[in-house]
Amino acid sequence: MRKRVYIEVESIKSYWRRVYEARFFWLHLSKMDLKNKFRRSKLGILWVCVNPFCLMMIMSVVFGTVFHQEMRTYAPYVLSGLLFWNVVTEGLITGASVIIGCDPYIRQFNHPVIIYPIKATITSLSCFVISTLALGVLEIFISPVNVLIGYISLPLTLLIYFGFGLSCCIIASFIGTKYRDYPQIISLTLQAVWYLSPVFFQESMFMGNKYLYLVFIMNPLTHLLKLLRCPFLDGTMPSLVNYAVSIGTVAFLGLIAYIINKRCSKDIIFYI
Repeated sequence: MRKRVYIEVESIKSYWRRVYEARFFWLHLSKMDLKNKFRRSKLGILWVCVNPFCLMMIMSVVFGTVFHQEMRTYAPYVLSGLLFWNVVTEGLITGASVIIGCDPYIRQFNHPVIIYPIKATITSLSCFVISTLALGVLEIFISPVNVLIGYISLPLTLLIYFGFGLSCCIIASFIGTKYRDYPQIISLTLQAVWYLSPVFFQESMFMGNKYLYLVFIMNPLTHLLKLLRCPFLDGTMPSLVNYAVSIGTVAFLGLIAYIINKRCSKDIIFYI
């Protein structure tokens, strides 16, 4: 038993050593993704700030009017939700085409397949970091102190979001490669999750129904969102419960990602 565990640990170490040795390759791919994403665009990478900001304005006016929300507090609430939701969709929807899109590299180089979800997650998180500037600028006019607390807490939040985004991307990339209906199915599923998550619905909107409020409280996305919202919107650090649930969610998804990667990475070439 000990020998088996030792072999497994050494295998994992060897695998991640290969990933590390290929770091210049996947970092270059991530850099190229960012360049190609905004090539020949007048605003370039600023679109990652402009796009959610404009969508925030539309949603704040529409839903703020319908639900009688104060724009001063509701607008940053919506914007923070949109920024995090981009991380979710990048991992679970866009991530489905990562391995398929890297087919030429996979056929030419004998690198661990996991480097392609890694480079996609780095690209996604890079856009997320830049897009937080929109939230920071908005909060400067509302509560400048919150901006300082927000950026102090951001490194740990980014680390957790990276683990979350990478786990989602690994799972989506392998399933999306083997089952091409996955993107359509997950898109419909996320539509339901969108309305059951506090992306633009505030906590007070769920309190009218005890069952919906229970879903709200137990939704791991609620706690992941609070890692961003508590510092930037409330000027407080997230609670230990928020961190515990978020890290637990990442650990659970990471375990699933590890199992899928271990079982599917060797024969994934036959599904591309």
